[in-house]
Amino acid sequence: MSGYRHTSAWNDENELRCLVIFKQLEEKGFPRGLQTKLCREMSHVTNLGVGNISAKVSNYKSVAGVNNESNASTNTIEFYRRYGKLSIPEIQRLIGARSAL
Repeated sequence: MSGYRHTSAWNDENELRCLVIFKQLEEKGFPRGLQTKLCREMSHVTNLGVGNISAKVSNYKSVAGVNNESNASTNTIEFYRRYGKLSIPEIQRLIGARSAL
């Protein structure tokens, strides 16, 4: 995909990492506090802030119909359409494959 600003730390791998967080939350029934914890962990391996990551995860919730509509990016909508049905391990393999390029 594309559409990322060149000054941004967002890329396909980070988009997929947020989808993995969404899927983990979905699997566990969206327990309180877990989103912040997972987003904080992701922030340690990316140049993205916890709040930015959490907003992206919330956009996945909206696209999936869990939350009310949001201003989800076209990338988020497309990634959910393409990869939303995959399992967490399948998405993680995609992240690994993309990172190796």
